[in-house]
Amino acid sequence: MRNKPYNSPDYWQPFTKLADTSQWVAGLDTQLTQATDRTDVPLATQGTLQVCLTANSFWLLHQAMPSGWLAIRTCFDPQTLQGYKVRKQKGAGIEYEIQGSLGTFRVSLALANNNPSLLHYTTWLKPAQSFTIQALPRDLYVLDETFSPATTEGMVYVTQNGPTSGLVYLSVVKPMAGSLLYFQNFTALNDYCQLTKTEPSDTVSTQWPEIGFALPTSEQPLPAGQEICLSDAFICLIDSVPQSEFEASDQFLAAMASIYTQLPKTDTAYYNWPKAAERTIEALTESPNCGRIIQRQYYLNAYVDAMNKPPESMVQLAILVPLWEYQEWLGKPVPLADSLKQNIPTFYDARQEVIMRWLPAGTFTEDNRSEEQDPNKIDSWYLLHTLMNLGRLAEMGNLEAKDLLFNSLEFVIRAAHHFGYNWPVFYDIHTLEVIKAETAEGKGGELDVAGLYTHVMLQAYELTKDPRYLDEATTSAERLRGKGFELLYQTNITIMSSLTLAKLWKLTGNRLYFDLSRLSIANVIARMWVWECNFGFGQSISTFMGVAPLKNAPYLAAYEEAEIMATMLSYLKEVGQDVPDPVRLFYSEYMKYLLHRGRYYYPAELPVDMVCQEPREGRIIRALPIPLEDISTGWKQAGAVGQEVYGGALAYIMTTYAYKRFEQVPVIIFSDYPIYHADYQGEDKNAGYVVIRLAGTADYQCRVRLLAKGRELPQVQLIDEDDADNQPIKPLEETKQYQDYRVQGNKRLRVEWSRPRQA
Repeated sequence: MRNKPYNSPDYWQPFTKLADTSQWVAGLDTQLTQATDRTDVPLATQGTLQVCLTANSFWLLHQAMPSGWLAIRTCFDPQTLQGYKVRKQKGAGIEYEIQGSLGTFRVSLALANNNPSLLHYTTWLKPAQSFTIQALPRDLYVLDETFSPATTEGMVYVTQNGPTSGLVYLSVVKPMAGSLLYFQNFTALNDYCQLTKTEPSDTVSTQWPEIGFALPTSEQPLPAGQEICLSDAFICLIDSVPQSEFEASDQFLAAMASIYTQLPKTDTAYYNWPKAAERTIEALTESPNCGRIIQRQYYLNAYVDAMNKPPESMVQLAILVPLWEYQEWLGKPVPLADSLKQNIPTFYDARQEVIMRWLPAGTFTEDNRSEEQDPNKIDSWYLLHTLMNLGRLAEMGNLEAKDLLFNSLEFVIRAAHHFGYNWPVFYDIHTLEVIKAETAEGKGGELDVAGLYTHVMLQAYELTKDPRYLDEATTSAERLRGKGFELLYQTNITIMSSLTLAKLWKLTGNRLYFDLSRLSIANVIARMWVWECNFGFGQSISTFMGVAPLKNAPYLAAYEEAEIMATMLSYLKEVGQDVPDPVRLFYSEYMKYLLHRGRYYYPAELPVDMVCQEPREGRIIRALPIPLEDISTGWKQAGAVGQEVYGGALAYIMTTYAYKRFEQVPVIIFSDYPIYHADYQGEDKNAGYVVIRLAGTADYQCRVRLLAKGRELPQVQLIDEDDADNQPIKPLEETKQYQDYRVQGNKRLRVEWSRPRQA
């Protein structure tokens, strides 16, 4: 198990540490050696697959080669197990019934999708009497041919952090060589969590050689006589050990994709994002809770009613830049965009020659300020995120933003050289002295910020063609090497890094940058919440495919998720046919589910008792169409951080990126899968067609909705361009205002429209 620092020269070398094993490992070899009832499992897996019973565990034993075993403890009874029998067998699955002191266990084993490398096992228990769950063992052990853990060696690349997916990705090098991805499907455990008032955060981990899931302990008992799922696990077996972090990222993404196909999926519902965008922009413009006027300039607050700190440049730009894109989508100006554009130059400090986070000369009125509320202290990602958004405005033709960007670049280049492109958390604006070097001891600083710096330098290069900026971009990009699955500090920054690294690969032809791009993506996928929280408050929302803002954040956040989605779509367009299939799958599914569940960031969409009434920042105004920053797991209220004004960008980012409109076309095309490309062809003013290309894969479906621009749709039909019969697709739902379809991903579709000619 890894405990080496990220910059160690032997970071990628496997090793093990057996001195700190748990009590569940001692004597395991004796138990399994003495088990005399080992029976072959009639599944066509690779290697040997057996089951056996010990005093308190029912085991599944897998031996891919003679030198070692994977021992899977499918169920555990601390007193005794009396026996087991085959309950039923069908196709690629078999089910066992095991009698124990706690009650009757049921264990199903299957090769998922008939894949001999993808093992799926599920355990249920019907308690004989009511009891609470206390300390229990994990379910997977790496052992040698004598069932001993002492000679085993391996390396753990990534494991669950907080409420992220219940996964462990690792390699074994002794006594056998191979890798595996363990995945616990938390969606199946919702009933357990509801009954016991627990949650699955930090329940999957590794204490070599013990791996996997341990049920969270509880004070609330499991009731007698009610069967409950205790585990639903997948193990993807891989017969090779990656030789680099890039091989590991590709291996991980492929394994995750194979498991994803087997998981239960949440049904999605359509949400009217254009209407939400209108309401949000009205609130941002007119509500005194969202903004304030200082010296004749209008500034947005970071949080609703949070007036105790100066305005922040990042907040203004986080609203302004996507709003600029939205007004282009809308085809008419939005006055708020111009108001915010005018305030941006007031953040520039001519003495420091850099744009500031906090409005210069602003005041803090809080008695107990957080560590970031200091005008002389720079948070590495904040400054570069602000410069990145200035670059985006410059790319849209805003000359004032371009001047502010280039007037600030010398400062940030000097800082990059001072830190060797390895960015700390906080540093002093005057001296560049490091104030806070690491996010946590031994974890390094903001590791992915080197990718954001690369992004800004590449923007500068594209605006000027000055090779100095390209040199800065490539030098910084190479600092991302060697971080493995520790690269991620902030998820939206890591996703931005993946995009700019792909651009750098296209520009230079250096494959290293595309490798680093995929590594960045793997870091984010590894921290997704690929499970549906349906206990406690979670019964009123959806969390499936959510992404937390930070590596260790225990909640999902509105603004970061919207920015991630927009960047993902840009990535798909930039990389095109070179996008790996797993990335195409996860990016498309992420967009689909965010468009479905994004509504739950709005407090009016939530039960009253689910919304925190004493947030850390500002206050919550339920009727205000501004999203909450945070949604947590089911036993925690939403909005504990605050109602996030800059998260207001969520609605119009969704609108701009999910809805296609053309000035001459009376139909708006919505797709919850990314649209790579859209072309309009007008036959005359009364008819025409649009051809769109969807992302995704043919294995999954997405929603396409054709909406009327006016009061009702013209005559319209949707046709699969690759269908030889050229027959219109039948809508699943149809009104005067819209037609709703379900289509496979990775399709070329033609939207034909016509309206009656006037006499």
